[in-house]
Amino acid sequence: MKRLGVTTLLLLAGLAPVWAVEQAGLLEDGRRIARESCSQCHLVEGAGKPMLQGPAFADIAAMPSTTSVAIKVFLKTPHANMPDIILSEAEIDALAIYILSLRKR
Repeated sequence: MKRLGVTTLLLLAGLAPVWAVEQAGLLEDGRRIARESCSQCHLVEGAGKPMLQGPAFADIAAMPSTTSVAIKVFLKTPHANMPDIILSEAEIDALAIYILSLRKR
């Protein structure tokens, strides 16, 4: 049984660089989507208090209730104060990764 665990870890370790590259690509996609689709109402980068309608993405990321699942559900649900922006599953995944990357550790 231990041998199976070690083998699995070694296989996953070999995939780690591939996963990191994929995550970096999704992060950049999310940043681009945020700039193109969200920056009219949200401060998507940096800090400060925007004179916009929506909260800054860094503030959203800092909320204890903000998780990847919460962001994805929110983006798939119509909201009265938000325009009806239609994003693909891949775009929603990328945007969630980007928003969570703004969380201060």
